[in-house]
Amino acid sequence: MKCGAPNYSTRLDLGNAAMAVQINAKPLASFDRPLDMLVDCHRRVEHFLDVLIRVEALYRGKSLDAQAILAFNAAQLYFHTSALKHTADEEESLFPRLKTQLPAGDATLETIQKLEADHQFAAELHLRVDRFIESWCATPTARPPADRAEQFSMDLRRLKQHYDEHIRLEEQSVFPEAARNLSSELIAEIGSEMRERRQS
Repeated sequence: MKCGAPNYSTRLDLGNAAMAVQINAKPLASFDRPLDMLVDCHRRVEHFLDVLIRVEALYRGKSLDAQAILAFNAAQLYFHTSALKHTADEEESLFPRLKTQLPAGDATLETIQKLEADHQFAAELHLRVDRFIESWCATPTARPPADRAEQFSMDLRRLKQHYDEHIRLEEQSVFPEAARNLSSELIAEIGSEMRERRQS
């Protein structure tokens, strides 16, 4: 699954609530507008995190069915593939170039440092979430122990809070600074590297 893949979605009947899970969706921006493409990827992060949260809420204390497992798998696939490329887009392409264009002491440099630490924090939370989902899906008819189920719910809430703040900082602070400070040549280089990541 990757930003830039053909449009494809499926509708899952999860309990009493139908939920559209976009497996692949056509991006709103192209590689010649990499900053807009990063924003587009944020909407996907939010979508697949919402999938995890809604499935957890609908199946809390219950057995999983095939639809729930499919929804979990779709979200995990996104976070294991496209979301990792998105992180690389920022840490390997955007942030290093922006750092070279900002004066020493600029507040955005501190923000970037926080965002890089955020990526590690999210990776650790995702690892715990993944382990729980894999265990639950391996024995879908068994209800997880209450303490582990509560930790899973708490981890998802922490991820939600984390991503809300992380995305706000990037979209309201870092990306506008990049648009103001990066030349068209540097922007083009970022877009080219993003394209290459999705071709590998």
